[in-house]
Amino acid sequence: MFCGGFGGYGFGSAGPLSYTWMFLAMGFRLLVFIGLVVLAVKLFKSYTNKSEDNMRILNERFARGEISEEEYIRRRTILSQKN
Repeated sequence: MFCGGFGGYGFGSAGPLSYTWMFLAMGFRLLVFIGLVVLAVKLFKSYTNKSEDNMRILNERFARGEISEEEYIRRRTILSQKN
């Protein structure tokens, strides 16, 4: 006689321990997904901060008179095209 599932083996008889493993696996997958989202957000913020820093440095150099207006406009155009 079969006691459920494949002769009493496999997925036929689900006890409390199998549900625990199922929820642990779902929790682990959720943690991995959240970690990937956080990593993606941090990388995106890092990229945007670098481009803003470049513009800030360019503005400061122009304000101090280190570069001419033509050089400032040329570099600003190049930086804005990269974004």
